Amino acid sequence: MRGFTLIEVMVALLILGIMSALGYGTYRAARQSAERTEESLKRSREIEFGMRIMGQDFAEMVPRPIRTALSDTQRLPALKGTAGMGTLSNTSSLGSGSSMHFNSDPGFGANAASSFTSTSTTVASLVDLTRGGWSNTAGMQRSTLQRVSYTLLNDVLKRSYVTVLDPSQNNVPVVQDLFTGVKAIQFRYLDNNQTWQTVWPPVNLPLVEASWTRPVAVEIIVEFKDWGQIRRVIEVAG
Repeated sequence: MRGFTLIEVMVALLILGIMSALGYGTYRAARQSAERTEESLKRSREIEFGMRIMGQDFAEMVPRPIRTALSDTQRLPALKGTAGMGTLSNTSSLGSGSSMHFNSDPGFGANAASSFTSTSTTVASLVDLTRGGWSNTAGMQRSTLQRVSYTLLNDVLKRSYVTVLDPSQNNVPVVQDLFTGVKAIQFRYLDNNQTWQTVWPPVNLPLVEASWTRPVAVEIIVEFKDWGQIRRVIEVAG
């Protein structure tokens, strides 16, 4: 019986090597594509979840000023908002075709709360507000009101709250990293005269009125380093 020659064996091994290389290249490309898809989905969930929380916070603002930690008489307004931080790219191109809009349905449940950690920060806040509707699924003896603050530290947007509405010096806020990779964030506030304000309360309001008044709506523009700009206009309830 005639066997295989050395040349035939070498040719067979060469063909096998080529096929193996092609198969590995296809497998590697498919795996890299799957990893990129998973990273994109994870990033999308992070941004969508964060926008839901922000939408709920601003939509459920209540006209409840709070005392400061250092004074029983001095009050902080129900909403104290700045224009934001960082420089946005050209916003004139923002529209229904180029911006992403997320639903602001309540999404702040037990799974969200589990991602919070107790810590503290000395970074000046961009927005401080009192909101209602704080979920109390555990039936704890506490108010349904919550004092919320937003800060931007490096490229991370952080949301924090205190467990007591009128804080004391020893009351440590609970902080969550809401967004990463933030390039800039901008806030605007629509007053009762349908005029957009860059800070809140407006500077021309009397002190007493400024402590409890709320805007009609709040515009938020977040620019991410990887996803570009996302714009939301949130109507304030009540």
